[in-house]
Amino acid sequence: MAQRQFRSDDSVVWGERYGSGVDGALTISGNTTFSAANAGCSGTSGDTALTLDAASSFANNDLVVIHQSRGTGVGNWELNKISSGGGTTSLTMAYSLINTYTDSGSSQAQIVKLFQYSSVTVNGSVTWTAPAWDENKGGILAFLCTGTTTVTGTISASSKGHIKSSGTSRAASPSNANTGEGTVGASTTGTSANGNAGGGTGGFLDGGPGGGGGSYGTSGTAGGAGQGTGGSAGNTVGAASLTTMMFGGSGAGGKGEANAGSGAGGGDGTNGGGIVLIISPIITATGSIVSGTTNGGNGYVSGTEGSGGGGSGAGGSLLFKGQNITLGSSIVTATGGTGGTSGGVDSGAGGNGGSGRIHVDY
Repeated sequence: MAQRQFRSDDSVVWGERYGSGVDGALTISGNTTFSAANAGCSGTSGDTALTLDAASSFANNDLVVIHQSRGTGVGNWELNKISSGGGTTSLTMAYSLINTYTDSGSSQAQIVKLFQYSSVTVNGSVTWTAPAWDENKGGILAFLCTGTTTVTGTISASSKGHIKSSGTSRAASPSNANTGEGTVGASTTGTSANGNAGGGTGGFLDGGPGGGGGSYGTSGTAGGAGQGTGGSAGNTVGAASLTTMMFGGSGAGGKGEANAGSGAGGGDGTNGGGIVLIISPIITATGSIVSGTTNGGNGYVSGTEGSGGGGSGAGGSLLFKGQNITLGSSIVTATGGTGGTSGGVDSGAGGNGGSGRIHVDY
């Protein structure tokens, strides 16, 4: 595939390498959420024009990553540079776009500024966290560094990817619960997978079924049936090399029990993991770099019948590019969670989330 991703097999060379170090040394000494210029965007492969959905603080000569986060072409991404148009919604890129990016309807693409640090240090006992995905932008923590990146604390994109669906409340008649948000699009109604997101549940009066688990590098599991149809697991997607790079699929909520009384509801699903991209010649981690998720919510417990558990999301993407990379043992993880437990009689547990993807280019 055509790509500009700072790999030896790129079809277009990334001449900016590790950046210039213009943003100096960064030390994360307290819990911090990553913040950089970020906007939804659209553009056509082969063109240099990129249109933003809102004016942002991008400036001319900024280095950026462009990512198709959902919908058509999902997972496509590239490195690029802003030539002109900074501060407006109409950017001209220094390099022709490798891919077409779409930011309308179910398809959402985004552009994120890449800070160019001379060194990065994440101190112990603190966490540097990716911003949450809001179904248009976010979910990505990415930077360039000309020197050493040292992580003794935590860099996290856990639960910052595709968005869960909540458990449904009790219903007077059979009805279907919603899927999670996934690579295909926003949450919808149905028991089938929504791209890599877990499927919703098929309703039944007695005993709520569980929501399906999200998937990414490995498959999650289906929700337990109870007396209805458990949600399907999400689909596995993407490439192990992360030449296409995606969020973890989210988990679907469980189905409420109609006969369990007022307020009885299925457990919530959980979000999938987001993306961490580190481009630095020396990367040393003795703390943790993670893009996992939490366990699905438990179903409501009734005296006579129960509600289904929520499905867990899947792990996200962790990509490292450098020359001397030391990541230790069990420090870098992108794991899915466990599905929520069933609420009792005739109900089903939520599905487990699948694993994300971790890759090193050196």
